Amino acid sequence: MTNKQRHLKQEKRSIDLKSLAECAECTCFNLRKAARVVTQLFDESMRSIGLRGTQFTLLAHTLAHGPITVSKLADILVTDRTTLARNLEPLEKNGFIEVQQGEDRRTRMLSITDEGRNKVAEAFPLWKKTQDEIKEMIGIENWKSMMSDVSGLVEQLQETQ
Repeated sequence: MTNKQRHLKQEKRSIDLKSLAECAECTCFNLRKAARVVTQLFDESMRSIGLRGTQFTLLAHTLAHGPITVSKLADILVTDRTTLARNLEPLEKNGFIEVQQGEDRRTRMLSITDEGRNKVAEAFPLWKKTQDEIKEMIGIENWKSMMSDVSGLVEQLQETQ
């Protein structure tokens, strides 16, 4: 390929910076950025008991829905099974959940242990305090609207998949 051909090919791929500025409004980027900030708040609130906010969510859902298959929990949480399995490992290692074989070899069942129930009970007031602080910070009506909008977005996007 000649230098002229390379230059022409590069010109076709280039994009002007004005158009690229629209990326700052990227839905994915901004939702993930908000999720990171909120996750940091919940992580900080539970640091004293050695739990992360995401781990509390996994324990709470396992308690609420369990025993439950890894696949079903992944569906509820809108995550893939591999990521979920990786995030469940420390909870199993710490004795908060049990993972057992289900009805067939491909199915894994999750259940919360007594130690896991105790950890949820210990974490819940910390979660609740943080949840209430976020609601107060952005205003209850804004929070309700945001939750409705996000839930609606998830529902719409799942229907298109």
